[in-house]
Amino acid sequence: MSDRVVDIPIIINGSSRYPSEEFPNHTLQFESGATGRIPVFRRDDLREIQKEASAIDAELAKLTTADIITFLGEVGERWDGRQLAGRRFVGTNAHIFTQFSEVMMERDYETIGHFLAQRWHAYDQIESEFGDQRIFDEWIPVQMTHRRAFPRGLVLHYLVGNLPLASLYSICRGMITKNRTLAKLPSRDPISAVGLAMALQEVDPRHPVTRALNIVYWPHNDEVGDEAMSKIDSASVWGGAAAVTSVRTKIGVNVPLAEYGPRWSATAIDLDRGDVSEAAMRVVEDASFYDQEACFNTQRVFVKGDVGALVDKIRHFQEVFAGNLPFVSINRDILANRSLALGEAEFRGFQVHASEHSAVVVLPPGELDVPHPLSRTIFVHPVSDLADVAKFLNRDTQTVSVYPWSIVEEFRDEWAQAGAERLVDSGFSRMPRAGFTHDAMLGMHSMVRLVCVERPWSDPGRYYTRRTDVSRHYLIERYERVRKTLEANAPSLVPGVTTDRAEIEP
Repeated sequence: MSDRVVDIPIIINGSSRYPSEEFPNHTLQFESGATGRIPVFRRDDLREIQKEASAIDAELAKLTTADIITFLGEVGERWDGRQLAGRRFVGTNAHIFTQFSEVMMERDYETIGHFLAQRWHAYDQIESEFGDQRIFDEWIPVQMTHRRAFPRGLVLHYLVGNLPLASLYSICRGMITKNRTLAKLPSRDPISAVGLAMALQEVDPRHPVTRALNIVYWPHNDEVGDEAMSKIDSASVWGGAAAVTSVRTKIGVNVPLAEYGPRWSATAIDLDRGDVSEAAMRVVEDASFYDQEACFNTQRVFVKGDVGALVDKIRHFQEVFAGNLPFVSINRDILANRSLALGEAEFRGFQVHASEHSAVVVLPPGELDVPHPLSRTIFVHPVSDLADVAKFLNRDTQTVSVYPWSIVEEFRDEWAQAGAERLVDSGFSRMPRAGFTHDAMLGMHSMVRLVCVERPWSDPGRYYTRRTDVSRHYLIERYERVRKTLEANAPSLVPGVTTDRAEIEP
């Protein structure tokens, strides 16, 4: 238990405001015993965001993609070197609040540092999603148009506490696309996004990308928070069904909404073609990181082959994983939910192997009624044919990790048609490759306006015949030709043309 009290600032137009006696504050209590104090998001703060919006937008518009990525690269290098107070702030406090292993949190913070410092990651992401890394700076020729991406303005990032890296990555998308950020902090992790903002402040507090950051906290149905959501230009919502549904009702018409709502993931294994120890090691990694709270964490394993041998190996590697990344949560709801689910499985006669930090449950093929409790619990389903995996996938499925990889070409079409959105090498579900899609979408698209300039009709391109007088041809002569055709073949359809019925009746 911890009696730590942490003062957490909110960020308004890139400037920090810490808790004080002058204004009201929220007090957040955590299972660890720690306390967080954070200023209330006031209507005056919202007015300040709106007041500076035009000036900050103008500053961002002058930046090139290279300007932004170079600045973020400097932040990443100093973040990786642990030179920044913001980096030390997250390293000291985040694991106490989130109840994740300290090692697990450090892996996330290293990952975001590498993403920022190694500039090609951002360029690869832009090129993957838009086809050209210069789409934010230049008009790119696309068939009979030129196309360019422009920011939408103020982007809401409705963040989630069960995946710290998601918060940081969401904000990075907003920065790369030249938008202003309104990040709504989750009560479980009010630390990670603030630490990143502090890092930008330390490197250059007056940089337009820094000044474009607004990171605040408000509770559910807060009046100022709801008013802020009504003024945004785009939204990325992370979290459960209730959060997604709530935000939908509070944003305006024509505001794009990228939903990263509740999903579940699975692993498909053919032990007749692979090594059982390798398969188990990979499954445990996919299921256990983030204590199984991320959408891409494996919950169910569909196995063709010796299930008993696989279960024995899974139990072994669960112990290995727990030695490296202990299960440290003391959240009573989480632990009670897991205990209830395992108790139900035992009562119904299913094979259950449980320890204080993980569990394996063997369920009959097609048995999906036992509610999954997360918390490093692996449900194993024997199957005689991996084609049957498609029967259990649905629109809420995100990732299917595969072992051995050689089977993916056999089943990818069926699994994708059934609902799988991402097929990956087992053991690496949390490490997306360049070019990946996120919940069957491209993450930056909702944050930009793709504007096109169409070529004039004096350029017929490959689709149309060149005309001497193109405007007269399409705007006058084409109508005359259609009219003459109708007069000759269906005169009754042409206004002003009368026909003697005797002439057309037999």
